[in-house]
Amino acid sequence: MTVSQQLNDSSWVVKPQPDQTAVAHLMNNAGLTPLVASLLIQRGLKEPEEVLGFLNPALSAMHHSMLMKDMREAVHRLHQAIEDEERILIYGDYDVDGTTSVAMVASYLEGVGGQVETYIPHRYNEGYGVSMEGVRYASENRFSLMLTLDCGTKDFDSLADAADRGIDVIICDHHLPEATLPAAFAVLNPKRSDCPYPFKELSGCGVAFKLLQSLAHLMDLPESGIYEELDLVAISIGADLVELQGENRIMASQGLKQLRKRQRPGILALLRAADIHQAPQTIRDISFTLGPRINAAGRMDHAQRVVDLLMEKRESRAAEVAREIEEMNQQRREVDEETTASALKQLETSASDSFVNLVHGKDWHRGVVGIVASRMIEQRYRPSIVLSEENGALIGSARSVHGVDIHQALESCEDLLQQFGGHPMAAGLSLKVEQLAEFKKRINDAIALQLNNVLPKPLVRCDREVHISELSLEAWKELQQLEPFGPGNPTPVFILKNVVCVRPPRTIGNQGRHLKITVEDATGDFPTIDAIGWNMGDLAPHIKQNMPVDIAFTLVKNTWKPRGWQNRTELNLHLKAIRKADADLPESRD
Repeated sequence: MTVSQQLNDSSWVVKPQPDQTAVAHLMNNAGLTPLVASLLIQRGLKEPEEVLGFLNPALSAMHHSMLMKDMREAVHRLHQAIEDEERILIYGDYDVDGTTSVAMVASYLEGVGGQVETYIPHRYNEGYGVSMEGVRYASENRFSLMLTLDCGTKDFDSLADAADRGIDVIICDHHLPEATLPAAFAVLNPKRSDCPYPFKELSGCGVAFKLLQSLAHLMDLPESGIYEELDLVAISIGADLVELQGENRIMASQGLKQLRKRQRPGILALLRAADIHQAPQTIRDISFTLGPRINAAGRMDHAQRVVDLLMEKRESRAAEVAREIEEMNQQRREVDEETTASALKQLETSASDSFVNLVHGKDWHRGVVGIVASRMIEQRYRPSIVLSEENGALIGSARSVHGVDIHQALESCEDLLQQFGGHPMAAGLSLKVEQLAEFKKRINDAIALQLNNVLPKPLVRCDREVHISELSLEAWKELQQLEPFGPGNPTPVFILKNVVCVRPPRTIGNQGRHLKITVEDATGDFPTIDAIGWNMGDLAPHIKQNMPVDIAFTLVKNTWKPRGWQNRTELNLHLKAIRKADADLPESRD
């Protein structure tokens, strides 16, 4: 987005503030501070019992896996295959959710005597979902049972072929199904309209975990063994951006503990190759460290390398594969930067009143087009589509903004598309080059209709206004009770109004991409505090010393070790937005 958007034109809304009687009720009956009690009520948690369950996510609170539709049939078929030493193909998508699912299921089944092999489709040669090549491989290599993980719900043709070849298929997926389901022995998907499973927002790896949980019960195996797999479920949750509520919150919390307690050789090697010296502490850590590196293999080469790494038991071999994946991640960054530069240059010449950012280029790397689409939103806040032209076809990714269901918009252009699929906020698509002009017009009209012909503004959702005197390490510690943060349970965002930049702002990081300011209360009666604005470096020339500003931010603890000194810890602010002081703050109604 432009400097003017970041500084003046974003929409800030503050959540309705809770009734103080309700706050006092939680303080007295759940032993909470006013800050935490207020935040929990804003998140819909008002009674002490549900609050204590939220703050102490326990494995015992998970739903029984047999509640899932088709689970009984699936687990008995899987158990039969293990008992009869049938060959089982573990097939998964090439992203983080799919590869962690495959590694988890294959490792566990090997441990209980399963005859398994893993299969990840090649992103560019086979495409998304269950490929015809994968089914043919299963048939030619005498696999009688196939588990599809994080895919399968919409793969009608390939699964019909599998049925014709006499292969039983168990689908473990979480994508929204069509009105009918594909031919399969069992379809485990909590989003099925006829599935009574109480929690609908599991990741693909989470659905696979429920299958293993049922298998452990059927085989009378200790639950502790299956809980050791929650580290991979936590990684899938962090990378796939599923809702951090209900069972996802439980599994993410326990999985993070597992990551800190015991790291697989592959995870440890991946962190070391990236020069990261501690296990992920938060879901955000996963999304910024392990997630991009695991995804890099599928983007730049073949995601089977990730499965091999996650299942590897030898530290020396794990280190070797991790170095290869880190090199792929570096290649991904370089290609990302080159493609982003080309896309943004093209965006500069497009109509500023368009409701969609749409760019395309010859042979752009398909592995980075989704990332580039997200970068375009940062530059100009509109739904963004990035397409690569290859052999007369345009193949790419779409990313959306608040208030626009990009999947619904694509549905309105279905007759122009060869293929599309995804979610309200992200999708993949392909079309013929000759359809591009008509597609541009139709997709723009569809998005404009959803937005009532009003161009979108960046929306900054804030929990509450605070005074600088309330910001302390003690307050940060209080907030940690609400971890893990993520979609559905976002990191609290606070507002400081009318604070002063006490010294000239400066830029930091590669090419001055990031902004650093130091603020204090206008009275000067309280200590100063540093704030970092990631990718806000362009704002530096527009912020002056002693300039009063309002800032929206999250609280962050920063620990470092100065040379020759003991560790130092201080509180920092991570900016979500900054604007000139004294603008009104509307209260959100949703």
